[in-house]
Amino acid sequence: MNLTRLRHFEALYRLGSFARASDERGLTQSALSRSIQKLESELGAALFDRTTHYVRPTDDAERLIRAARDVIAAASNLADEARGLKQPSSGTVRVGAGPYPLQPLLTDAIARFAEAHPAVRVTVTGGPSEQLLETLVDRRLDLVVCDRAKFATSAHADEVLCIPLPAEPLVLMFAATHPLNGAPGRLNTAAWPWALPRPAPNSNFPRAIRARIEAGNFPDYELDSTAACIDMIRHGRAITVVPQSLARIVCADGTLVQSPLPPSEQTRDAVHLLRNRSRSALVAAFVAALRAAAQARGQNAAIPENSAASAEPAR
Repeated sequence: MNLTRLRHFEALYRLGSFARASDERGLTQSALSRSIQKLESELGAALFDRTTHYVRPTDDAERLIRAARDVIAAASNLADEARGLKQPSSGTVRVGAGPYPLQPLLTDAIARFAEAHPAVRVTVTGGPSEQLLETLVDRRLDLVVCDRAKFATSAHADEVLCIPLPAEPLVLMFAATHPLNGAPGRLNTAAWPWALPRPAPNSNFPRAIRARIEAGNFPDYELDSTAACIDMIRHGRAITVVPQSLARIVCADGTLVQSPLPPSEQTRDAVHLLRNRSRSALVAAFVAALRAAAQARGQNAAIPENSAASAEPAR
């Protein structure tokens, strides 16, 4: 089976347009159409329903696309390794990241990786963990770093290998002007609006908040970015939860305050890779950098002396 035709098939499937796919692959629409027709003839099956208004994949195309992407990725890995014989560490690593590991875990890992592989391009796609895992299964990412609880509930759990990363404490954060700052005793977090990414399944929130989750009205501000959550708490009475390493950075100017959570409240991040898919040496090196960065964060975890009072469980 011709690899070039598989690349044409994948581009047309992904872009849904002969014009866009031919432009991406650098050939005319008629040449792309002939290539697809030859592939369909080889397979003995129609891959697309075509009209003057749209191009839609058939059921046979849906069955073929993941295998085709595996073949294309394996060929790309082989080409990268062959080039690496003369020019080590060239290529691209495509990473997906959930809200919590995006900063600073992933940014630290990229810095570590870049020291050893300065010529390698790293692309990072953020977003909801469920969407990223779907993109991984569709072979458009090399790995995903996200809460492993999201992996456990994914429809693709049997297709994905989950490698847990060392845990890091989570802390509650709010503005220094917030009424919770300086409040005596255990903080009552249920009375305040929350700015958070979508909670992971089985998160250990207080009972009142768990009832809101079941009712579908929590968090008050659902933002798939810790940076956006932090901006929200700067300008109001909202509160959020972030990894302690991030809290240290953003609380340094004194406008925000962190409060310790019970020791059980920790990150549950993991590296997610596709099972039965060839992985390049660069992907393996990036995973090693991630694990080293996570290990360093776990070893450096400590609650600052000037933190606020303890809060109830928050996840």
